[in-house]
Amino acid sequence: MDEVTLLAQAVPDVPPPSAETVARARARIAAREAPAQRPRVRPHWGWTAGAAVATTAVVTAVVMMVSNLAGVPESASPPGPPPAFQQAPRVHKGLDRLAAVRMPRSATKASLRFRPTSTKIAIVIFCEKPGSIFFSSEGGSSAGGICGPDGAPSMLADKAHEPGWLGREHEITFWVFPPDAPVVRGRSSCPARGSCDGKEVLSTPGAADRLVGKLGKRPGAWSVAAYDVPAAHALHDTAGPEEG
Repeated sequence: MDEVTLLAQAVPDVPPPSAETVARARARIAAREAPAQRPRVRPHWGWTAGAAVATTAVVTAVVMMVSNLAGVPESASPPGPPPAFQQAPRVHKGLDRLAAVRMPRSATKASLRFRPTSTKIAIVIFCEKPGSIFFSSEGGSSAGGICGPDGAPSMLADKAHEPGWLGREHEITFWVFPPDAPVVRGRSSCPARGSCDGKEVLSTPGAADRLVGKLGKRPGAWSVAAYDVPAAHALHDTAGPEEG
């Protein structure tokens, strides 16, 4: 279908142009379209540059959106208390904490100072590694046992029922060792005459100190605290000294 037919269909009431008019019109159209048939780099470059600018704008907008979202804090509940072996809780079984000490490693020792207020005094040790071995000593009295994250009581608190134990300052030294430490439970485990195959009997502070020197600091945080009935006492909460 040529131009004349199209014009006739579009304007049916107007007579179609002559053949000469159509020829001249075709010549003018061909002259205008001739440059467009040659490859043009500039329009293509212009489109590419425009697309790059648009792409950069989109990427910038996305980056700004992500940054804005990252800056909005998530609604989260406040962090809970640290584990007991890192910091002894302030309250334990209805008793207030009088004093506490904590150590970041096992095969170490620390001293706990406190003044008891009643016979309900409780001395509790918390160990990161279940089955850790502890030994405690004050003066000529000592006690040992096994501790874990849930805590274990020291039998030295039972001395609160003895006359003169209440109403004065106490300093109890604690040693904590990993579960696989070479420890003998009781002298009966050793031969009647001879050594204990390189294992220590934790019955004196000297034996505990020897084992500390033999093992060196090992993984396994621990803490120990004295608890008593609520009273107006100064709260002492310290970290044990790091050795070496």
